Amino acid sequence: MKRLLVVDDEHPVVEAIELMVRRDLSDEFTVAGNASSGREAVEMALALAPDIVLMDIWMPGISGLDAVREIRARGLSCVFILVTAYERFDIAREAMELGVLDYLLKPVAKDKLASALRAAASIADRRFEIEKREMEHREREERLRSFVEEAFLRAVMMDESDRFDAERYRAALGISQPWATVAAAAFLPVPGSPDPEAEARGLYEGFRSTVRYKTRALVGPFMAGFTVVLIPLASSEAAEASIAVFRSVVEQAHEPELAHSILKIGYAPASPLHEANQSWSLAFRETMNLPCITAPASDAAPSAVSRAFGTADGGSASASGWEDARAFVSSLVGGDAGRARVALEQALESLPGGRDVPSPDRYRLIALFAEAYREFERRSYLTLDEAREYMDFEDLRTADGAIGMGISARVRFAALSEASRRAPRWSAPTARAIAYIKENYGRQISLESVAAEIPLSPSHLSRLLVEETGRGFSDFLTEVRMERAKKLLIEPDASIKQVSAACGYPDPNYFSRLFKKVTGCTPTAFSSGHREDTDAEY
Repeated sequence: MKRLLVVDDEHPVVEAIELMVRRDLSDEFTVAGNASSGREAVEMALALAPDIVLMDIWMPGISGLDAVREIRARGLSCVFILVTAYERFDIAREAMELGVLDYLLKPVAKDKLASALRAAASIADRRFEIEKREMEHREREERLRSFVEEAFLRAVMMDESDRFDAERYRAALGISQPWATVAAAAFLPVPGSPDPEAEARGLYEGFRSTVRYKTRALVGPFMAGFTVVLIPLASSEAAEASIAVFRSVVEQAHEPELAHSILKIGYAPASPLHEANQSWSLAFRETMNLPCITAPASDAAPSAVSRAFGTADGGSASASGWEDARAFVSSLVGGDAGRARVALEQALESLPGGRDVPSPDRYRLIALFAEAYREFERRSYLTLDEAREYMDFEDLRTADGAIGMGISARVRFAALSEASRRAPRWSAPTARAIAYIKENYGRQISLESVAAEIPLSPSHLSRLLVEETGRGFSDFLTEVRMERAKKLLIEPDASIKQVSAACGYPDPNYFSRLFKKVTGCTPTAFSSGHREDTDAEY
């Protein structure tokens, strides 16, 4: 139902129109209000937002056409019908220029009123539909822009190849400036934080909000404790001033984080936009105090990796990059993805340029990830099946040179970082106990023997297991053994006796009873049922 505003300084005219609407057109229209002057008409229109306005031309104060003009200027999309006692061409022409739909002569006839209102209602419906589609289009356009912007900035961080196509992104995003300064921001929680990943993400969200709403720079996605900032520039000469303004905004908003070095920002020199991916590497090294790739090893300052993991003089870690494999794995296990990223970048920097990467270097990188997957599986951060799937290193074995290996390694790192973020955080004694159980479940181990390996008292270890895993020692050991038994039972020609012994149960009968109690079926039924399902798939 369409809402009407009736404007006329002659009260009988207003009453007549309201009566006709109420008596003959009440199923389609309702009079939301009336006014007796142009100024009052503007105020009522703003208050009521009617669909259709029937406007007298000659009234005290501003005229009806002036009121139409004012209402239009306020952004209201109502449809106007003029009501006049005179038929004049000059008024009709001015009304058409204002977008008035029609005019009615006084006294208003019922049939003409109905016809004019229905035509206006049709216009209002079409206008509403157009506005709705325009809004949906703007929303889709904004979502698409956000998607393209994130894809562009992700490519800046990840794509070090010559195929990086900045011009395509620039056209899609409407970036007119051909130059840019690239900055790398690192979010480094205080050591010992109970949830470093969540803390780093919180730092990122605050920083992202500052950049988006207080500057004209573009800020990238959160990736393993880092993000990229791109400051478009009209020319390279504008870089110094633009960086100064950006620094000022960030320092005002994040002075405590910068002072405590939990937020670090490095800047690359201004460069053409199509070299933004190369500038990212420079900015990243600046942020983490890594030596420049062209600097002689003997002159390089101690890297962030060296400082973070105990080689204060740089040592051999800076020389080869591969001595930080242990730091890479231990940092990921501990939830410190930022430091693990630094170790990975150090290893990638040691790869020789060009398309021919020596096999030893290629397999060192594979070994780096293999160790991480093995440790993640051992700690239940990944299931055995997930770890096995990741162990297919065809992408790294066949990657096109150092650039291709870097892309594959960073993609793998993102998945490991996410698995690390989701993983339960156990205390060091509990983690060691769980790792020992998973490595020795096939032996005759007890709470006392595991506690002696930590070392802790058996009662203390038992309490930690219950508090942190929700299960006591026996239940946890049984769960590990049963999961392993399920995997062994589906192997071809697996026997109950062999599986029982492999899982730490010398007595196959006891193993069978326990397996049925845990799973609800006997080992034989489980084995045959799974094989039938597997056969059916083929």
